[in-house]
Amino acid sequence: MKSLRLAIRHFRHVTKRAKAKLALKRLRTITGILIRELRRELPQYCLFERYQKDFLLYERVLKQQPKDTNKIYSLHEPQVYCVAKGKNHKQYKYGSKTSIASTAQGNLIVGVISHEQNQHNSHTLPEILRHVEASHGSAAKLWLFFRRRKIAIISTC
Repeated sequence: MKSLRLAIRHFRHVTKRAKAKLALKRLRTITGILIRELRRELPQYCLFERYQKDFLLYERVLKQQPKDTNKIYSLHEPQVYCVAKGKNHKQYKYGSKTSIASTAQGNLIVGVISHEQNQHNSHTLPEILRHVEASHGSAAKLWLFFRRRKIAIISTC
């Protein structure tokens, strides 16, 4: 198992890609065998009551293909998605986008939202504004927000 995991590390390297593909295929085969064996050996009441969510997640990971959408990147955090950065040294990052609203003078955090989908920053702003308005009961008259190291000012009356 350890040698297979080590072979997968070099998936992006041109000369080692074939070995990595074979290792990935072997790991998928082993995982499928283990899941089928656990389904056979575990009692039905135990399987459906406790572990049904886990088995469904594992089977979904096994069935996903490289070109699929809504892939699962992490077993312990299934809501994580891929965010393209567009940089040469590190093209992608994995996580969830969050918006944090704070006061301008005191840096007191007045609202936090974790977004379930990868949205552009222009689409996340109205959502955090609604959240702050709902949690405080009134909307602020002046908003400052940072986007790509620039400050933008929004005034609402």
